[in-house]
Amino acid sequence: MDLVLVGTFESAALAATAQERMEALRILAEAEWSDDHWQRPDERMPRQIINELAKLSLYDMGRHDVDIYALDHTVTRDDAVITVKTEESDIQGFLKVLLNVGARVEIFSRHRWNEDRTPKIDAEA
Repeated sequence: MDLVLVGTFESAALAATAQERMEALRILAEAEWSDDHWQRPDERMPRQIINELAKLSLYDMGRHDVDIYALDHTVTRDDAVITVKTEESDIQGFLKVLLNVGARVEIFSRHRWNEDRTPKIDAEA
């Protein structure tokens, strides 16, 4: 997939909060990357991740939601709008942060839509 998530916030301050949380999650995910050996319960959600999620007030996020931030994606902000671009189809971790901070979210595929949110004319039905 080649997805774009656009989160529109009531204020630039809220968008900045979402961007800061996403950056913190990226750093955390890269440091605590899951190797998918989940034989023991403590490997599912290390204490470090639990503590960091609590600091960010992201109590509804799971291990996989955090891991997605270690994969290739970009997060940009323009005033009160956050744009996330990813080739991953699992976007729940991004959605949880955007919605937790109060965004209205739009999601579209760059295979069928242009960056300006107009349909691609040559896209097959």
